[in-house]
Amino acid sequence: MQNLCNSVTKFYPEFDVAIFDDDSNDELTKKVLNELQNAGAKVMVASAKNDSKHGGLYTQMNNALQYAIEEGYDYAYFVQDDMQFLWRDELLESRVKSAFERKECLMCNCSFLQKILTEGIEDRLPKVDGTHVYSFETNGVADTGVIDIKKAESVGLNFPEKSERGNGRYWYDKGYRLYWLPVSHLAWLPWPSTYRNKQLEQRRVNVLEPLSQSAINRIKDNTGYAYLEDYTSLVKWKPKPYWFTASPGKLNLLKIYMKYYFRALIGKN
Repeated sequence: MQNLCNSVTKFYPEFDVAIFDDDSNDELTKKVLNELQNAGAKVMVASAKNDSKHGGLYTQMNNALQYAIEEGYDYAYFVQDDMQFLWRDELLESRVKSAFERKECLMCNCSFLQKILTEGIEDRLPKVDGTHVYSFETNGVADTGVIDIKKAESVGLNFPEKSERGNGRYWYDKGYRLYWLPVSHLAWLPWPSTYRNKQLEQRRVNVLEPLSQSAINRIKDNTGYAYLEDYTSLVKWKPKPYWFTASPGKLNLLKIYMKYYFRALIGKN
């Protein structure tokens, strides 16, 4: 979480940061939240436990959406604590505004993809006709992405289900779509210290290298799928991948290790 907020400060200092915490009892989390609050972030603490494997995520997303409406924001950018901004896209607002002009677009995702999840990518993320954006099949919303607040308010957007798939399908069936933009600037950390339903590992911040200028120039011109491994690398070597549950197979996993670690060793971005 601290790494995420640091990347917001570095690349988007004009963003207002609101953190919605479901009353975590983890002492390190409490310490980080206190530090972030002292640095100017708004920290909302509320009990939001339920029987979802995500804990109180969707209750808090509803709280965050209501907060954005009440505060009069134009956009809300939902991100998770195991993510990191990698560069500043000066055209971000115009890109999402253009996507939201299509009435079916309810949420825009600006995140890098990972090659561990490429199988069937064209079926999951087909290109929208006449555009350079992609539409996530069966998903109208996701756990992360940009929301146009006025549009959200007009359609009564909320997150009623207990899973990303459930909420995505709920809004997809209502005729709305999640758009995926090819000019990405946000990434999931492939090797975080903790991960869902697994024991705590070493408490070290896992960090990706920000994009170099040459990588920024390439991503600005990208019109296809944007894969994280093609643009940056890990700051430090990590022995276990985050997306291991994707069951990519040993050969594919080996390729991913080599891709990340080789780039890290030679210091290329």
